[in-house]
Amino acid sequence: MIALDTQEIDIHHDICQSWQEMVNLVSEISRIPATLVMRAYPREIEVFIAANTPNNPFKAKDRERLGIGLYCEAVITGKKELVVNDATQDPNWAKNPDIKLGLIAYLGLPICWPNGDIFGTICMLDSQPTQFDNPTKQLLTRFKSNIETDLKHAYQQALLAEENAQLSKKLPSSNHSSETPSPLEQRRSV
Repeated sequence: MIALDTQEIDIHHDICQSWQEMVNLVSEISRIPATLVMRAYPREIEVFIAANTPNNPFKAKDRERLGIGLYCEAVITGKKELVVNDATQDPNWAKNPDIKLGLIAYLGLPICWPNGDIFGTICMLDSQPTQFDNPTKQLLTRFKSNIETDLKHAYQQALLAEENAQLSKKLPSSNHSSETPSPLEQRRSV
């Protein structure tokens, strides 16, 4: 069985475009400024996709180190949904770094590779206390499912590429110019 390092799997541009459209739509429908797809690394988390909204302080490729109490860290380590309606009123989140950006409400879901590795999160952040309603949660859950389907395809493609590379190494290299002439060469020499 081939073990893939999911950190090394690239996400195709077309998939990124689809995810961009999703986060833009979520922010537009919900009127919540920051909808993000985050990608986790061993020591950092990266804004992989950010909604193109005027009040979203995050941009794609922004990175932050892990271990500082970010909302997404709790989603990643717990591998479950996190809802924070107002961090300023919640002693567990009162020191969250996103409060400095004015983002006090959070809804996030984990995104996983098909092998169980964590990819990151899909999340929403708001600058005002927010009760995330059921349709918003359902919409985010649906997009999480779409993202995980895309990740499954990317994983399968990477797995096939790795299997092909390993098979190529096992095949003897063919050297057509050596000992036995081709049938066409044999006919020419007659």
